[in-house]
Formats: sequence, C-alpha cells, structure tokens
Amino acid sequence: MITVYVFGSAPSAVVNVTRDLRVVWALEECGLPYRLQPLDALRGEHKQDAYTRVQPFRQLPSIDDDGFRLFESAAIVLYAAEKSGRLLPDGVRARALAAQWTLAAVNTVEPPLIELFTIDHFAAGSAWAAERRPTVVERAQARLAALDAELARRRYLLGDDFSAPDIIMTTVLRIAHGSGLLEAAPNVAGYVERCEARPAWKKVLAEHRQRLAA
Repeated sequence: MITVYVFGSAPSAVVNVTRDLRVVWALEECGLPYRLQPLDALRGEHKQDAYTRVQPFRQLPSIDDDGFRLFESAAIVLYAAEKSGRLLPDGVRARALAAQWTLAAVNTVEPPLIELFTIDHFAAGSAWAAERRPTVVERAQARLAALDAELARRRYLLGDDFSAPDIIMTTVLRIAHGSGLLEAAPNVAGYVERCEARPAWKKVLAEHRQRLAA
C-alpha cells in the first residue's frame, strides 16, 4: 500500500492546483492501491521533524511505498507508471520521449506559469509585480505557443494515447486557468479539456476539493 502525503489544508489560492493532485491522479490511472495522509500545511505539519525524515525539503507531496520513500511529483508519477506497467510506451526511444516531455512540463512550461501565478495571487498591487508581469507574460506566451504548435499535430504529448507526461503537463497548465493565456493557445486548451475529461481526474479533483474544504 502506497502512503501519499498530501495537503490537508492549503491557502485558498492554491486549491485546485497543488502538486499532490498529479500524484494521486497517476495512482488512480495506474490502478495502484494507496492511502492518503493529509498534512495541515497551514499549521506547518509538513515542516515537523517527523515529515522531514520522509521529505528533506519539507514539501508536499511525497510517498512511502512499504518503506521506499520518494519525493518530487514528476518522479512519483513516473514511478507509478513504471510500477504498474501503464502510462508509458515501450522502447528506449519512446521512454526517452516520455522523459523529455515530463521534464519539459516541469522545467520549461511550469516556471513562467508559476511566476505569473505568484504575481497575480500573492503580489498583486505591488510595484515590483506590475513592472515584472509583462516580461513573465511574454515568456509564458512563448512557451504556450510552442506547445500549441506541437499539439496541433497530435492529441497527446506522445501521440494518440494518454500517458504519464500528460498528467504532469495538464496539472502544470491548470496554473494558467484564469490568466487568459490559454485562450490564445486553442490546441493547448483543447488538450487540457481532453485530459481533464478522464474519470480518474474528475474523481481525484472532487476528493481534493472536499478534503481542503473540510
């Protein structure tokens, strides 16, 4: 049984976009048994010594799979796929492409979206944010335009089949909801809609909202 350390509380701005969502989604898609261990982030439970032994950087999420501990949400998604034999293609080159798109999601697409999200939700009205925002928007638009061109040629990142990198990319792109960026990238918007129509995602999101609303 995999124990998943997730948010039991979180600032309202990050509800619906926390990174534990991608981990639980992957476990659902892979059919792996798991249990959630919510931590009260608003009270700093994730910063206590007991959790530091699981996650040295005191971040959520992480997992404990019968003594095997793993953190970094993208690594956990790939681990779930490998363990279950689902959501990853066969072959060295195909697996390399899966790794490529996973890393592109967290290293190329996510940083400007996270920075823009931070400006809009946690620094709105400050002088530095108003000065910085146009540059961040331009960088985010460039990343989404490149992704939009890629998704014009296929339904998912690796082709016709939904895979582990799509879980990572979709949850990254959720950060852009409400920013107006997706309207300029129709292929990206359609891709997100396809991925979020999956039953496993709907189940995970509903439970996430219920948990954080408690």
